[in-house]
Amino acid sequence: MIRQADQSSLRSFHTNDPFYTRILSLYESYGGGYDFVGFWVQETDGKFTAAISRFEDKFSLYLTDTSDLEEISAFLRFQGAGAVMAARGFSLDLRAERVIKGQVLRYIGEQYNSKLELYSPEIKPFYELLQSCASEIFLVPEYMTFLSDVTHRRNLGKCTLLGTDIDGTLVSGLMTVSETSSAVILGAVATHPDFRRRGLSRELVRTLASQLNAQGREAYVFSASEANTRFYQHSGFTVCAEFTELLGSLF
Repeated sequence: MIRQADQSSLRSFHTNDPFYTRILSLYESYGGGYDFVGFWVQETDGKFTAAISRFEDKFSLYLTDTSDLEEISAFLRFQGAGAVMAARGFSLDLRAERVIKGQVLRYIGEQYNSKLELYSPEIKPFYELLQSCASEIFLVPEYMTFLSDVTHRRNLGKCTLLGTDIDGTLVSGLMTVSETSSAVILGAVATHPDFRRRGLSRELVRTLASQLNAQGREAYVFSASEANTRFYQHSGFTVCAEFTELLGSLF
């Protein structure tokens, strides 16, 4: 049975799993009081077997070996999901216009402090930096959507922005896309095309990830390309899981 989640049911999984981190962070940021988010748990024989979140039409799944995948697939189709991300290896009965496969990596590197001058940039220049790096894989949302979400989560301490300047201009930055008390997912790592191959992104990633580990929090990243995976591996991360993201009309 799939039912709406409450704080007790959603926190009952007790795991630092990166897919669960995405869901719990969204819940702690928005709860159930907004129409563009939703949260559910699947319960089977008195045990919680899966967790589901929605942000607009994008769904994240935390699945287990006892999840009822047939029920979850039917639920996603009924909800009109436009995108679904889950750990690879679970056979959902969904078809998509586009499928992205990638790796989840966890930081296992040593403690590191950058010699660069790092700071927390304002949202607009950070967004403009992301725009300069936009691609088919690196998608940038509309500015007002980005501004509203990042401002809200930043005010709650659920989003961290880190960057470095050259001659007063933000040229490299990253942000956390999910944060809980025990795990954090890094994302939106970007360096302006004119300033690449200087190791700037690696400095930011290693510094923030090692700071998180020092706090007792796991640091994860999701990578959808071999080049990005190699970058993170050279920055102290190791592959710990794989994911599949289904995009388009799912049926």
